[in-house]
Amino acid sequence: MQKAITTWSAANPATSALVWRLDTEGPPQLVGGFRADTPRIPASTMKLVTGAGALLEFGPGHRFSTRLLADDRTVLSGRTLVGRVYLQGGGDPVLATRSYAGRYLGVRSTPISTLVRPVRARGIRLIRGPLIADEHLFDARRLGPGWPSYYRAYSSPLSALVTNQNYSGNARAAYVSSPPIAAAQRVKAALKGVGVSHVGGLTVGVTPPSARQIGSATSPPLPVILRAMNLASDNFIAETLMKGVGAHASGRGTTVAGTARTAAVLGARGVLGPDDRLADGSGLSRANRLAASSLVRLIADADSDPTWGAALISSMPRGGEGTLVRRFTSGPATKRVRAKTGYLNGVSAMAGRVVSRGGERYAFALIMNSSDILGARTVQDRVVTLLAAGAEDPPRT
Repeated sequence: MQKAITTWSAANPATSALVWRLDTEGPPQLVGGFRADTPRIPASTMKLVTGAGALLEFGPGHRFSTRLLADDRTVLSGRTLVGRVYLQGGGDPVLATRSYAGRYLGVRSTPISTLVRPVRARGIRLIRGPLIADEHLFDARRLGPGWPSYYRAYSSPLSALVTNQNYSGNARAAYVSSPPIAAAQRVKAALKGVGVSHVGGLTVGVTPPSARQIGSATSPPLPVILRAMNLASDNFIAETLMKGVGAHASGRGTTVAGTARTAAVLGARGVLGPDDRLADGSGLSRANRLAASSLVRLIADADSDPTWGAALISSMPRGGEGTLVRRFTSGPATKRVRAKTGYLNGVSAMAGRVVSRGGERYAFALIMNSSDILGARTVQDRVVTLLAAGAEDPPRT
């Protein structure tokens, strides 16, 4: 295994690589690597950092909530609710219509219908007044900081009030021009679907503290959302979670606040190194820097503390699924690897955990900043396959 890493790195020195064996009876054991403490551009392996930060900040049982509220001057007259109604976003990245969820999210979604059913259950059949969409939990930035404009092709516009991941229809063809207004339109349609009409404008505003709840939708638990993020390497979910961490920790729903909190939490656990840099949640930014040793420490930490780490490890694809759909489909690694890949121009990376045929657990990170993407992938596959086959297992006594 070390020979494969050494041969690659001799021709591609902008590499950071590390493999540890996670011994149960002592500290991890070094198996091999190259410039393990030198940060490189991590691409989407950054999502492991984002996922860990979210799990440690929110807790694995966390669910996001989107609410419908009426202000204190709104009155119920018979079956008609008269006055202002607010649609308050809580940073749920998977609130979706049934059609969109069926195509792209499956059970890893929050059905909009659950938001409006309580309104009908209250006996309300007509809402007369403005429906005000509130996305103020996050800042107004629609892209990650420092992203070039063409990155719009890789992540839909960010918002704390999201429906269908801010695509304009039930297919991923075009983005909505205003996420909060699009959300209000979809909620209005969902109300109609359960027999509640709405007469009034759709506007954007902030929910007053005195408003009372008349409906809510609660997301799946955070581990389910992380699985959706890492299985498809979903940039939008990652960026939304990063802003959510910032909002939860400091009241500032910004990428800067989220990365600062994530860095602080993981730094306190001894995961991140002094030269690592977190610029966004998805890994799209070329300003991100992670050393292989940081990712390996993160995976080792998750492996040793299943209270939160089991969710992070299980969120990564196995061979033959998600972003590994064409990798590790046969051979010893098929059922033995959980890994997150990463790609940008001139970057190929992979990090995760392998359990060998002999039951030994390995944490690995291979961050390769090279134009030879095919060669990088070949080395990654070789290293993982050797680990899964037990080539680095200690001799049995």
